[in-house]
Amino acid sequence: MRRFPLVAALAAALLALLVPRSAWAKTSAVLGDPMHLEVEGAPDVFYYRPASSHGLKPVLMYLHGRGGNPLEDCRKWARVGRTFGWVVCPQGPGTSETGGRTWANGPADAQKLLDNTVLALREKYHHRVQLRGNVLIGFSEGAFVAMNVGLHDQRAWNRWLILGASDAYWGGSVEEAFDPEKRKVKKVYLLTGENDGVAQNTVRVGDTLKKNKVPVKVRLVPGMGHEVPADRMITTYRRPLRWLLSG
Repeated sequence: MRRFPLVAALAAALLALLVPRSAWAKTSAVLGDPMHLEVEGAPDVFYYRPASSHGLKPVLMYLHGRGGNPLEDCRKWARVGRTFGWVVCPQGPGTSETGGRTWANGPADAQKLLDNTVLALREKYHHRVQLRGNVLIGFSEGAFVAMNVGLHDQRAWNRWLILGASDAYWGGSVEEAFDPEKRKVKKVYLLTGENDGVAQNTVRVGDTLKKNKVPVKVRLVPGMGHEVPADRMITTYRRPLRWLLSG
């Protein structure tokens, strides 16, 4: 009989450890196909609503890599992103040689698409959609687009998660854009696989941001190449998103 309190305590402690992970697993398990948002002059944008339906929520805008499949990408990002806000996945205007999507027309046209996407989402869901201070996520070619859109519209996109960043992607004067009197960017998280060909380029992007007093974290993931496996989405990106959206 004396063993029962000890067994119960151990069971309670184990349950406390497992519940958060179970909650995340449940969130991902019940996901269906993403919803479609019509945006004038562009292919349909895929999106998921936030896990919580209460109050104003930020937009997490994911920009796919060259040859990406935005629908499948949106499914993956929704597993980790819906806890924080709207997961929104526009499609680049071009088609790659493999049949996927590409950002063929560059950052200027992409910025128009992102602006129109946020406005269309706001029109549909009204004051549940945040217009400023949102998160821009870019992978590979999408990282190139995100770094430049974010640089030119820091008020809308003041938190960045850049996957596979390169110092060769900057367009325009970084020092001028990050002038203390102009800078609106709050936080930047750079994440690249240590085996990715742009790993050292990512480090140099981090150095540039630090030089210009932009709060930044740089992580080179051990053993990882260019892309994060789907089954590691939550463990890889939950902490960066939480840091970006804190404070």
